Amino acid sequence: MVKSIFRGVLLLFTITLMCSLVVHAEKNEQGESDKGTVIYHIKYDYDAISNFLGMSRDEYEQCWKEGFSIADMGKKQGISRRDITSYFVSLHYNEMQKWRSKGALSEEQYFDLVYRLADEVEDFIDRNPNRKIN
Repeated sequence: MVKSIFRGVLLLFTITLMCSLVVHAEKNEQGESDKGTVIYHIKYDYDAISNFLGMSRDEYEQCWKEGFSIADMGKKQGISRRDITSYFVSLHYNEMQKWRSKGALSEEQYFDLVYRLADEVEDFIDRNPNRKIN
């Protein structure tokens, strides 16, 4: 008796799950979408970055291989950390505006990205996987 009740409940659950997946798939095929996850990314132009840092692309690549971060390179060139941060924040701001105008970012997603932007830029300009750890 208990086994048959358990089998019935399991069968009902399976059918319900399958139907809900089919309905979700049909909605997506018809162009309806839920909020979903937007993965914001930007492709950096390293020629422009090296130009901003006042060095050639070859000099930039050499410093990178030696373990210098962008912040280190800027300091070496006499560029303040604030100016470097501002450069990348501006770069991201312009890119995010493009995404917003295309409708790829909702207001909520945009403000979430803006909220995290300063920390991510700081992390980016300090990062270099070639850096030797003492």
